[in-house]
Amino acid sequence: MSQNSSKKKNSITSLDEYYQLSQLYSDAWDRVQSGGTGAGYSGIHYEVFNAIRKYGSVANGRDEALSELKKLLREYETKHLGAKDQSDEEYLSKFDDVE
Repeated sequence: MSQNSSKKKNSITSLDEYYQLSQLYSDAWDRVQSGGTGAGYSGIHYEVFNAIRKYGSVANGRDEALSELKKLLREYETKHLGAKDQSDEEYLSKFDDVE
């Protein structure tokens, strides 16, 4: 038996998983940005911590947990959805010099 027989995954493996995690990220981000006024605000970060733990990531706070979740989503996007590994700002900056 291999030492890597853990049930933890290192990355998102299906589009369904991606959509579920993307929705979780969106909900958590909205609640953090609302300054804590959203319903259920205090508990959503536990869902994020639990989600990233399934992929072998850990975080020391809400912001770091969201960052780790975003990394998982970006990895899937670049490997499976053909997304470029750049931010929106980086992409738009290419057009700054165009007249």
